[in-house]
Amino acid sequence: MDILRFITAGNINDGKSTLIGRLLYDTNNIKKDVLESVADAAQETSPINLAFITDGLRTERENGITIDVAYKYFTTAKRKYIITDAPGHFEFTRNLVTGASGVDVMIILIDAKNGITEQTRRHSLVASFLKTGRVVVAVNKMDLVGYDEQVFTTLKNEYLAIAEKLQLPEVTFIPVSALLGDNISFRSAKMGWYSGQTLMQYLESCTPVATDAIVTRFSIQYVIDGEERGYAGKVLSGVIKTGDEVGVYPAGEKTIVKKILHGYDEVTEAKAGENIVLFLDSGMAGKRGDLIACATEGPSCSTQFDATICWLNADAALQVGKPYFLRINGLKTSCVINDILYKTDIHSFEEYTDNRPVDVNQFAKVKIETKDIIPYDPFSVLKENGRGIIIDVETNYTSAAFII
Repeated sequence: MDILRFITAGNINDGKSTLIGRLLYDTNNIKKDVLESVADAAQETSPINLAFITDGLRTERENGITIDVAYKYFTTAKRKYIITDAPGHFEFTRNLVTGASGVDVMIILIDAKNGITEQTRRHSLVASFLKTGRVVVAVNKMDLVGYDEQVFTTLKNEYLAIAEKLQLPEVTFIPVSALLGDNISFRSAKMGWYSGQTLMQYLESCTPVATDAIVTRFSIQYVIDGEERGYAGKVLSGVIKTGDEVGVYPAGEKTIVKKILHGYDEVTEAKAGENIVLFLDSGMAGKRGDLIACATEGPSCSTQFDATICWLNADAALQVGKPYFLRINGLKTSCVINDILYKTDIHSFEEYTDNRPVDVNQFAKVKIETKDIIPYDPFSVLKENGRGIIIDVETNYTSAAFII
């Protein structure tokens, strides 16, 4: 049974948590004790608040907003789902960037009464930044606008202009009421003008993004020294087999895969997503952060590259020339950002330059120089080896996410 990962994004009170609660409720994936808990949290005269199912923190319930990233899991007859419910407020855009980094689908909610807002644009920019393959625009609270087709059509046309500007490859529009369940798990009789899929039908029809890639990559997380030197880590993409000729990068030394351990078992091959231990045919000294790849299709290796960043640090803006730490997979090294090539305007999505620093939740294209040579792939080729984080040296705060 495969797994589909999706995230909800939207403004405060657009109904993200209610939508997830509705999905869990309609698919019978809420345990009895959880239902009793949220029933106790509601007033005696009020119905169960489905948002409480994901808003687990007491402060979230009291304030009526999601302030943390919540993960929920549910299963249908077809597949398993992992849901990420991210905060909608501007201050927590960084949570959205983190939560959306590995999803197959992003569901962007738009309040039918309030329309497209700055946060809608920012969340769409996150989808573009992370190259999310599928975006669902759920126009929520249709019950509050009398299920008016014209309201839905107007918002759809406005958003299509955003999708075209950001080059979002696949956008699906669904009019819904998360509170009442319209077009979530059942087709709404009140919106007979809509002939598309319900949200659950759409999710059930999606194919999860393949973890395999044309290239083969294995990230070394830990070196095991014993009678034989082993390299523990994760297969990022492709397939590794015993007898394969591989290179250890950035050094580029060539060798042969002698043995593979998966758990306690010796196997002849390992696939993308698996955590294994590799034993190589030579006594080379690979280290944490090195990359093992097919000898004929190695990664790029450099100390200088351009990257797109989303600045996450609300306490300190980006400083050109300041030392930072950079991390990709198991590799951590010192770096500096030498130049800001341009920023992206949140309203027009146009590129621009100015003398102001890159501040929290801003997107920019920059030049990065690292102390050590790093092995990487373009994000468009392999996401897991083309993205990373920038860390403040003094506070150890994650200051930025970047893609190459």
